[in-house]
Amino acid sequence: MTSKDDLIRKYKEYKDKHQAIPKFRDFCKFAETSSRQLASLFGRDAYAKLQRECGDEANKLILERTPRDAIMRRYGDLALKLGELPNSSDWMHSGLKPSISGLEQKPHFIKWSEFPQKFSEWVKAEDIHGYEKVLDFTSKSLAKSNSKIESRDRELEKIAADIRSWSPGRRRNSEGEYKVELKGYLKNLGYEVNEEFGESNVDLLINKKHMIEIKKDPKLGEYDRLFGQLARHLQHQLRAIALIFDAPSEDNFSNFASLVDSYLNMETKMVEIIKK
Repeated sequence: MTSKDDLIRKYKEYKDKHQAIPKFRDFCKFAETSSRQLASLFGRDAYAKLQRECGDEANKLILERTPRDAIMRRYGDLALKLGELPNSSDWMHSGLKPSISGLEQKPHFIKWSEFPQKFSEWVKAEDIHGYEKVLDFTSKSLAKSNSKIESRDRELEKIAADIRSWSPGRRRNSEGEYKVELKGYLKNLGYEVNEEFGESNVDLLINKKHMIEIKKDPKLGEYDRLFGQLARHLQHQLRAIALIFDAPSEDNFSNFASLVDSYLNMETKMVEIIKK
């Protein structure tokens, strides 16, 4: 059974081998451990405590998070520069931070599709001036998307929320292993789960209408295949979830998310992208 001393030894081994302080994900892979195991041994802020035990300062990402005010101003300034609301590709091309996936994570929780609404709320709540033209853009965008928002499936949102709350027991070696663990988790929550189901052979089908396609460690070509799979799935069902594990490239992931938002999330059809 892994102990605190084992993890401290592995941390020091990593530093000796790579001559660098390991990032959390790199350490977990090297030590064959998980956030759950770290938490059971070190408690809250487990990795930070491990780093301090080893004589290093904690490199917690939360300390480097961009303030919300700065994010909103970057969005508004980019809209003014473009003369229209930016899409996620514009944000990436401009080199703005946080990344698209980083925006969706704690503490920001900003999905790109929700940016116009959140920007408008920020301007009004903080009584910000200088973005009146951008507010015109957002009001037109929100009016156009009202029908789409109303058609969103609440059951899909619940499934997506349950999956986001789930943490695999450990890093898996294959998509199939992640799929088996996720299937068991969802069945325990009361969902009906079918595997390799239907005309499009989807990885998991939840309650006979919500599709989940799983990819582990995808390269560019695999993202292209996943896009094609999702497009085929949406010919048979209206809702799908793309679940990405261990994404090696932030740029490739963000480009994939942008393509899905631009070409697959149309009218009543919807793809939720979840990164683990």
